[in-house]
Amino acid sequence: MNENLPIPSLGLTEPEAEARFAELQKKLVPLWRSIQSFNQDEQTIVVVPSLTIDFDCSSSELQAYEERFLFLLLLLRQPRARVIYVTSQMIHPNIIDYYLDLLPGVISSHARKRLFLVSPLDASTRPLSLKLLERPRLLEYLRSLIINPDRAHLVPYKHDDTRARLGNSSWHSHVWR
Repeated sequence: MNENLPIPSLGLTEPEAEARFAELQKKLVPLWRSIQSFNQDEQTIVVVPSLTIDFDCSSSELQAYEERFLFLLLLLRQPRARVIYVTSQMIHPNIIDYYLDLLPGVISSHARKRLFLVSPLDASTRPLSLKLLERPRLLEYLRSLIINPDRAHLVPYKHDDTRARLGNSSWHSHVWR
């Protein structure tokens, strides 16, 4: 349940954070154009289906909400696409196999090499973005999975201040080394 959870600070003023977020959004236009059609463009899609729960919910129900974006694994049909999918708990391998087997003309083991499943292993109902912001080493690991930050983008479940902070902490050029 949302009980006015504290949001970790990034050491930025509100105007600085907003400016960085606006800068990141400008990069999305060419990336989305690239995703719209089958191509050879390099891209990394980082899926963070974070949501704030304001009702009683079990960890398995939360997991089901977080797995709603698994259809994005179909982007692995593009040979140079990489998907990093983050959930609070690990996704059962059979579910991943199901989606990868749906890829037309792609050997699922080849797609799996470009799929990275990341989890803080936290079954609480706190927002996933907060769980990540509280774990700098996990954020650093996520950064390490991105080959070219200019060809990467974050897909949140919904945009709010916490998700914007996650984007700012993860995607600004001086952070990605």
